[in-house]
Amino acid sequence: MAHEDEISEKQIINFLKKNKNFFIKNSELVNELNFPTVDNSSDKVVDLEAYRYKKISQQNIDLQNQMTKVLLAGKSHLNAQKRILKSTIRILNVKSLQKLISLIKNDLKTILGCDEMNCFVTNENIRSENLSQLDNKIANSYFKNKMVTNLNQNPKGLLLFFPNKSAMIKSYILLKVKFREDSLILAMGSKDKNKFTVDMQTDLVEYLIKIIEVNLLSIK
Repeated sequence: MAHEDEISEKQIINFLKKNKNFFIKNSELVNELNFPTVDNSSDKVVDLEAYRYKKISQQNIDLQNQMTKVLLAGKSHLNAQKRILKSTIRILNVKSLQKLISLIKNDLKTILGCDEMNCFVTNENIRSENLSQLDNKIANSYFKNKMVTNLNQNPKGLLLFFPNKSAMIKSYILLKVKFREDSLILAMGSKDKNKFTVDMQTDLVEYLIKIIEVNLLSIK
């Protein structure tokens, strides 16, 4: 019968499983224990050097992939900034609502790379080509807590904002632009379900919304 103070192999294994950084914190033990580089007598023995090399290589690959994603995102963000700057100049030079709506549809569709775009207004007395009517209460229900963008992907929004293309649209974004006492609602949809997601960055789009609102102040 084993002495009660003796530690079983199972206890050691359980301890190491719970303390995975044990050999990192006690690195001097690795040399003292003299792990075999290769042991042909058992297929359960891990080649420690090979394991280290494999882990470091994978970490390097992961780091390279992360850097590539950051660089691509930065380049994409810079290109978007350039497109929005050009769009800003064009928007500020437009003097009529009809031309502004047409410009918004063309520019935002290009900037965001969407497949479908519709524009709505909450004032039934405002009439313009490419501008549909939308009840103010319904419009506001999609923008809580003074938000000016909506990426929640509410299925009901597909039928409301893309009535003729609801089956085609897989993701969408809504923008709310203040127009006097009313609002313009810009709905952009994509065939790609991953195009517009809840974690999408909207800072550049929100900047463009402000530019549009500035221009609308001068339009009668």
